[in-house]
Amino acid sequence: MAVVIMALCSCTNTDYQKAIPANATLVVKADMKSISEKADFKNSKWKTMLDASLVAVVKGKDMKNVKEYIDDPMKTGIDFSMPLYLFMVGEETAGMTMKVNDEGEVKDFLLLLQKQGLASKPQEKDGQMCGTLLDDIYYSYDKNTFLLLASLKSSGTSATSRMARELMTLKEDDSFISTDAFDRMNDEEQDMVCYTNLNVLPKDMMDGWKVLLPENISANDIDFISSLDFEDGAASLKLRVCGKTDEAKKAIEEEGKNFGNIKGKFVERASDDMILWLGVNMKGEWLMKQMKKSRNFKEVLFMMERVVDIEQMINAVDGDVAVEYPMSGLGFVGKPAYKMYAEVKNTDFLADVDDWMTTSKEYGMTYREVGKNKYVAEMDGETFTWGVEDNVLYSFRGQMASPSKGTNPLDAYKNDIQNSRFFIFVNLEKLPLEQLGRSADMPIGDALNSLKAIMLKSADVDELTLTVALKDKDENFLKQLLK
Repeated sequence: MAVVIMALCSCTNTDYQKAIPANATLVVKADMKSISEKADFKNSKWKTMLDASLVAVVKGKDMKNVKEYIDDPMKTGIDFSMPLYLFMVGEETAGMTMKVNDEGEVKDFLLLLQKQGLASKPQEKDGQMCGTLLDDIYYSYDKNTFLLLASLKSSGTSATSRMARELMTLKEDDSFISTDAFDRMNDEEQDMVCYTNLNVLPKDMMDGWKVLLPENISANDIDFISSLDFEDGAASLKLRVCGKTDEAKKAIEEEGKNFGNIKGKFVERASDDMILWLGVNMKGEWLMKQMKKSRNFKEVLFMMERVVDIEQMINAVDGDVAVEYPMSGLGFVGKPAYKMYAEVKNTDFLADVDDWMTTSKEYGMTYREVGKNKYVAEMDGETFTWGVEDNVLYSFRGQMASPSKGTNPLDAYKNDIQNSRFFIFVNLEKLPLEQLGRSADMPIGDALNSLKAIMLKSADVDELTLTVALKDKDENFLKQLLK
């Protein structure tokens, strides 16, 4: 009896998820309980603004009831302790399914919306209660599930209403909960989790993704599972590429062999005024192969081969690579500048430098040898310095600051860097974010000024994480955003 009761309770808690069809192209799971607690919405300025705006919006004597629903959304009859799911079917239909806690309270809430001119009165159809919100959004609910459905390309169609009723009675085999993607989504416990089928992306976006995919792998072979979590001191967006076939999984695994964990060899060389730093551990042959997929880059290679053999240099790379931009590198101060270091497995390309020094004059560039395996190239008033020392290829443009003598901006992230295949760091403390927010007539200067850094990293070839860090590690990103 205990087993039967537990099974029935479990079914009751999750049956609302069955309303998502198996052919959904986008599914988002949102933990509204966690999000609302982290945002502290009740004590935010946004809550005060909402309360003030209700006076002008709410009709009649319903102000007290409306405020009660805002203060305690559970009174709507929807169980917000359970995740809600947003989903897309194809490119035209959007839906949302939520767990019903009290069917009677749901009806009372809808009747209040009806009095405010925002909804139609619930009517029984096919054993469900149905109606519309804002004329174009169809709702359907029973004792377990509340479903919203809307067409993005047409309004008020009977087909959307019929589809909503059909989704309410889906069999498990026809539902998204029967798919591997659903299981992968439930492996993640962040505030928001999203499944994406690449086939729904516009063609121009899909063409961009193809450059990053392993050869012989199409959009049909993979899914994306992404998650967003608002941790104390940071907000993190994680993206995972999941192979749906054995061939796709093997191709992703093979792709990972072109990368290794960053050894951090160049972390200590970061400068005081560094604003952007990129580190990666890779094989140059892989990078060249990817770059040659671009016709424009192949044309650049052809134009530069008499001045410097970039292809030979890149193919020699094997190990840590670091690229750094100071404030001037992004055009904020002075002329653009950069600094680059790369471990190389050989220095065969140095044998051709004499030829480059001879032929480069025909293309308006002059070379000077300023030390052993160290060269300065000048073109159109710009100066580039490059060379090789201890099997490290280096290059810089403009006047670069010396390595940091004080607090290195990367010190706090060194362990994280060495656990990554690649790592991008944006030092937001160097940007006048508060002034930028105010100058754009956006009252978010204080919120922007609370940011410390942005990091984009990959611990493995099939995942990518974007993190926005706050200066105060004990503050929550959502709460700070809504202040």
